Amino acid sequence: MIPESTTRRKPATGLTPLIDVVFILLIFFMLVVQFSEYQQVPMTVVTTTTAPVQDNQDHWIITIAGDGACRLRQIEMSCEAALSALPESLVNPVVLGIADTARLGDAIDLQTRLIERGHDVSFGLAGEAPQP
Repeated sequence: MIPESTTRRKPATGLTPLIDVVFILLIFFMLVVQFSEYQQVPMTVVTTTTAPVQDNQDHWIITIAGDGACRLRQIEMSCEAALSALPESLVNPVVLGIADTARLGDAIDLQTRLIERGHDVSFGLAGEAPQP
């Protein structure tokens, strides 16, 4: 006769199947991953000397200064004024010069507004212009 007060025991979960699965995954990832070192790709760098792009009718250069102001054809103005001074259609891309102290967010914002107006944009670095 079985006493009524006995409770059923829950079967214990063995660790052996869990360890087997972990080792199988470990072996799988060891076989999949390549243990070779990264190779360096030889690169030839061509150094040339070129004259800086000068403002003329074909090239429009907008330089962003460190204080967020813009210069269009070496005339200091707001960035909105510089955008409205550009012609509707240009042959060459607008060169967006970024001064050393300019914030990158201002440059990206101006680039986005130029693209929205249908202009191609090329980036360049510009030093701070000497103050008169």
